[in-house]
Amino acid sequence: MKRWIVVLIGLFLSACGVSKADERYEEGENVVYHVVTEEQLPQHVKALYDRQHKQFKTYTVQQDGVMYVVIHLGERRTGGYDVVITNVTYEKGKIVVYYEERKPAPDAIVTQALTYPKIAIKIETTIPVEVKKK
Repeated sequence: MKRWIVVLIGLFLSACGVSKADERYEEGENVVYHVVTEEQLPQHVKALYDRQHKQFKTYTVQQDGVMYVVIHLGERRTGGYDVVITNVTYEKGKIVVYYEERKPAPDAIVTQALTYPKIAIKIETTIPVEVKKK
């Protein structure tokens, strides 16, 4: 009888895995992230995403073990600009999101209108996040 109890406890404990969101990452380890569309964002994050900022602005919002990161580049005078996530790594106790701004080629034909390049990503973590330009 005791053996069965020990076996059942062992099976129960082995089935209770720890998700990557709660694990400690190794220094320099790449962190999995997903680019999300506006429709995939929670309502309160969507409100931040929809804003059109004339200046650079970032938001990090944590909800239910998921960190949402929104990066606004600010106002641009033409189309052809984009925000690209270049790397997401674990560094010194936090997750660092590196991004870069892609500009249109000098000879590119672009929309002649004000644009507001932005991107939203989600990371399954509760660890603090910092955003840096590459």
